[in-house]
Amino acid sequence: MNITKTTLFALLIIVTLTSLAAAIPADELRVSRDPNTTNVSPAASIHTTTAAGLPDDLSPGFTFSENFYDVYGQPNLVASIVGDEKFDRGDEVTLTIDLINRGVVLGFESDRMPDDDEEIDLARMELGYELQQVNAIGITAMLAAPEDSPIEVKSGPQQAGSINGDEGARKTVRFNIEIDENAPAGTYPLILATSYMYQKNAQVDQNSVYVDGNVSGQMPEVNLWYDTLDQTQVLYITVKKLADFEIVNVSSDLRAGEDDRVLSITYLNTGEEIATEAVARISVTDPFSSTDDQAYLGTLAPGESVTGTFVLDTDSNAAIKPYGIDTEIRFTDSTGESEISESMTAAVTIAPLMPTSEKVKPYILPAVLLVLLVLVATGVRYYLTNFAGNRNVPRTDEPDD
Repeated sequence: MNITKTTLFALLIIVTLTSLAAAIPADELRVSRDPNTTNVSPAASIHTTTAAGLPDDLSPGFTFSENFYDVYGQPNLVASIVGDEKFDRGDEVTLTIDLINRGVVLGFESDRMPDDDEEIDLARMELGYELQQVNAIGITAMLAAPEDSPIEVKSGPQQAGSINGDEGARKTVRFNIEIDENAPAGTYPLILATSYMYQKNAQVDQNSVYVDGNVSGQMPEVNLWYDTLDQTQVLYITVKKLADFEIVNVSSDLRAGEDDRVLSITYLNTGEEIATEAVARISVTDPFSSTDDQAYLGTLAPGESVTGTFVLDTDSNAAIKPYGIDTEIRFTDSTGESEISESMTAAVTIAPLMPTSEKVKPYILPAVLLVLLVLVATGVRYYLTNFAGNRNVPRTDEPDD
């Protein structure tokens, strides 16, 4: 090989690596077709690899000894969560994840130098295909949570298509997740596993027709060797600290047909943050009604409890059975934002309608005692007035004149 050809080849490599625009894009790959079928012939075929890393199914035209060079680099998918990564316990959300291909060509190694003008053209064509090995093809993404995590991933594997690496392109996948209602506040990992193919090597057929110093108008066959890459990344979401509540005690004197009866509910702050300006509210339906359905609780620190009292009326035809009364707490969190707790249910029971005789029974004895006292007082007064006063009047035995 003369000096001119060597110089031309060296210039070719430099120009191509400094400007990826000279590379042949993946969508311009041409393959021959069998005139008797509509299927693509194996001119551009996918090859599998053995455990040793060598292809076990190469087309007859793929010869490693005729490769001009090897390019180093491969796809590199970088995942990130789009939007807010902080959620409340009990949330069911769709997690949007961006996949960005950061794959770059790291360098190349020449296997052999081209011997003539035809091979220089073929080498340049091969380089264009080789630079496509940073593209991730047919991406499958799967999201999972550790076994002991309070996070449950509801979605299965997602298909993301292909992402070119020379442009830093991206695709988006979405997964539905559910956070346990009792999840402690904190940061939790999610495992994102991606699997895809990439072009590991390319070879242009050395037997192409050569016309007028250029490869002929008939596109030469290109042999492509693909391999599979698996990537695992850890993403993190945060369950926010929040005041949370549960009912720890319920007492009442509710009775069918009676008004202005008291219902007392004790609330416990089971969360990690203090709740200020807390106000409890009940929602009542038949057979209950209320004109006093709110109770001011004030400030509840984590682990602190407070009792709210409400006044209820009960219909006279209310069935004698347990009832559930929904209640919730509106409060201000540590950031000054107004929050509403999850709805809770207070279990209450009502006593039957009390007969009139039963209602007055507790008052009979006091009434009798009161009547007796009045009679005794009246008798004493009468005695003192009519008898006790006459005893003190002196007698005279003198006869009248």
